[in-house]
Amino acid sequence: MKIIRQIFRYIRDGFKNIWNNLFMSISSIFTLTITLSLCSLFVLFAYNTKNFTEQVENEIKIFIEFSQEATSEQIEASIEAIKSQEHVVEVDHITKEEEYSNFIERIGENDPELADFFENTSDGNPLPDTGIISVDEVKNVDGVANSLKEVEGVAYVNYGEESELAAFSNITTIVRQTLSVIVLILLVLAIFLIQNTIKLTIYARQNELKIMKLVGASVAHVTVPFLIEGVIIGVLGSVIPILLTMYGYQFLYRIFGGVLVIPMLQLAAPFPTVYELGTIIGFISIVISLLGSFFAVIKYSLKI
Repeated sequence: MKIIRQIFRYIRDGFKNIWNNLFMSISSIFTLTITLSLCSLFVLFAYNTKNFTEQVENEIKIFIEFSQEATSEQIEASIEAIKSQEHVVEVDHITKEEEYSNFIERIGENDPELADFFENTSDGNPLPDTGIISVDEVKNVDGVANSLKEVEGVAYVNYGEESELAAFSNITTIVRQTLSVIVLILLVLAIFLIQNTIKLTIYARQNELKIMKLVGASVAHVTVPFLIEGVIIGVLGSVIPILLTMYGYQFLYRIFGGVLVIPMLQLAAPFPTVYELGTIIGFISIVISLLGSFFAVIKYSLKI
């Protein structure tokens, strides 16, 4: 019971410290709220740019045509050679019969009579076997496409605007790295702000703390209330960022219909990401508040 009463006394003193230094405490809470909100915004933005990059990379395909003279055995051998190449993820082989059937089906959607004409009067199939190659990363498309040109039996290779896709991938990577640095800087600044807030509280109570030490108060009795004060600031400062993360992103996701500008750029689904991020924000807020108050206690309180 004595320990429980002591804990409640520490918590009471922590709230008392905040009340006695209300302006700086509110400033710290407000700044921590802004900092964590920005951190959440940057993390969600970085997460979505990573998601966009993966979506774009999933759309990257290399289209090839096999030689008309190549036999089925030669085409199979070419496919095996392609599959064995580094960075090749998948090879989708479409036979010339399938190509011709798809060709007639596409024509039939607009002109059934013309489709019947091709299907019934054509003496031969002029289309070649084709293949669609999936590559692991956009940066490897150019190298894989050039190597495919050397594969025996491959007559034509097309891989679109690889340079533009690579540029998009590089830009999003730079953006994520930049935002990571900004988040780290903001968190460090929050630690120093909380440290200064606790320092002002310690200075305002330094005479009281000296008297407490003279009458035999323990180190814990002197320092723990300041740590509790830091935790309280951390908890209060994290409330709005957590709510914005969990519910603000869901609101934006519904407004945009899960799509940003074009269908290919799908926003990351809110669940369970926003709840995981909200939990992390709350944890980070408490940790940086504890660090700030701990540094202040070590540097100032113990020296009184």
